[in-house]
Amino acid sequence: MTSSIEIRSYAKINWTLDVLYKRDDGFHELRTIFQTVSLHDNLLLTQTDGLVEVVCDDRRVPEDETNLAFRAAVLLQEAAGASKGARIKIEKRIPVSAGLGGGSSNAAATLIALVKLWQIAVDDRTLLGISANLGSDVPFFLTGGTALGVGRGEEVYSIEQAESHHLLLVNPGFAVSTRDAYQKLSRLTRSESASNIPFTLLAAKGISGLPLVARNDLEEAVLAAHPEIAEVKRRLLSLGARHAQMSGSGATVFGVFDNSRSIEKAESEARAAGYWAQRVRTIDVREYHATMIE
Repeated sequence: MTSSIEIRSYAKINWTLDVLYKRDDGFHELRTIFQTVSLHDNLLLTQTDGLVEVVCDDRRVPEDETNLAFRAAVLLQEAAGASKGARIKIEKRIPVSAGLGGGSSNAAATLIALVKLWQIAVDDRTLLGISANLGSDVPFFLTGGTALGVGRGEEVYSIEQAESHHLLLVNPGFAVSTRDAYQKLSRLTRSESASNIPFTLLAAKGISGLPLVARNDLEEAVLAAHPEIAEVKRRLLSLGARHAQMSGSGATVFGVFDNSRSIEKAESEARAAGYWAQRVRTIDVREYHATMIE
């Protein structure tokens, strides 16, 4: 019987992020197109007698009950009535609090791995319920690839898969609070009637054109508070990116490049400027599920 499982926990970017209106529950109604990319954390989950434990090689990541992977394991224990536990070892490659979904991805990867490790029968609805309870981005990571997120982002629908081989992620080295990003929205730039924006965009440009027409409603507020992010965008465009945009609530910016030569130069110059920078490519839904578990 398998006593441990290794799983890749992929990062995401948001091709689009449209903030429509404030909901009665305090969240914002969103329309977003998620995309998994090749950057990933590595998780090693080892079965224990009942306790859940998290260890991580990045000090900024909590190892207690506030860790999303820890919470995912406990909620799955409760939902399945499982007596088994797990030691979850996280090797971080995804920057923390960077708009790339690292913590949410870790939580979803933990759920997927523990279902196999504990050999428990849990239906998709239960897993979706647990993931939505953990955070708005977590359900997406049960799906992966290119997907539309609605509601507060937790309602996820796989769509035609986008493809981009030359994406550069650049992070200026600080975290941005998602809560602060939404609170600093000076106005909602979309009305409730604009809830079909991603569909209109896709109909006009097609999925292949998506990387070059992407947008993010949170940029205005976040860039005003953090001009360093605007500088990252400016640098990427000056280095040959055809499009540059903040992912999620930041601070990471992704640049879309045409070829390996231009992206290699941009990566080198971004690192020379003191930024964290990493070349990635899109991971479609088929590859996502085929490559998660080692």
